[in-house]
Amino acid sequence: MNATVMNGEVHTTDTFKWTHAGSNNESMIAFPLLSADNAGTELDKIMAYYVRHPTKGIGCWSLDPTQPADLGVRLLARGFQPGWRPQWMALDLDNIYTDSTVPHGLEIRADNTTPIYKVDKLPYASLGESGVNQSVLNAFPENTQRFLAILNGQIVAQSAVLFAAGVAGIYNVGVVPHERNQGIGEAIVLAISTYAREKGYHYAVLNATGRRMYEKAGFKWLGDGWTWWLKTSNLTRNPPTPSLIAFAEAIGTGDVSSLHEPIPEELLTNGMTFMQFAVH
Repeated sequence: MNATVMNGEVHTTDTFKWTHAGSNNESMIAFPLLSADNAGTELDKIMAYYVRHPTKGIGCWSLDPTQPADLGVRLLARGFQPGWRPQWMALDLDNIYTDSTVPHGLEIRADNTTPIYKVDKLPYASLGESGVNQSVLNAFPENTQRFLAILNGQIVAQSAVLFAAGVAGIYNVGVVPHERNQGIGEAIVLAISTYAREKGYHYAVLNATGRRMYEKAGFKWLGDGWTWWLKTSNLTRNPPTPSLIAFAEAIGTGDVSSLHEPIPEELLTNGMTFMQFAVH
């Protein structure tokens, strides 16, 4: 089943979803639940789709453990690169911890309009003028709110909240490097959490690159996940061939019986040699 969502599409199967957010935005394969028998076929269909419909980049998110267990091998064989390990966290908004210290004069305000893409070294500002993926803003304008932290007249941090599925999802928490370790990130997360509670929500969720700051704000760790990323330039320049995929999967799964042919000289779509792939 396909659904059109304001400048993009959501493709749905019985076991996962994948998106196409337009040629200027990143697309996503969301939490695939595949089996050893159907994973290759399903992933090949998606890869063929993205070859025909290029996008800025493609990410795949999964819970831990992955389904199937060798999902990472299959994705790297098709050109993805290993990503970071998200740490899923949640906060009961009745238990917000607000006893934190912040720099004098720090202001945090809800602001969806001030351009931030030129703020030097502000994380996620490169997503666009808003600092939030534009396709998300276009699709859910009533359910998205960005927050800015202002110190001494300068934007020093940002984050955003998306209200969906009954919870407040917190995204893109970023503080400029020279203002970190002062409680600014925690303060902007707490401001969003308070805002969500005032709107009647009971839980906030996020994925973290580190747990310490969020635990100070009252968030609880739920589990870890996996991510992989595919560069569009790699996919269009060197799309994966069935023979290279099969050879890489045989290496990744230790299927020695399938490795009778000489090692191909071509690079994988992600730029890895087969030796690099084997070491990884």
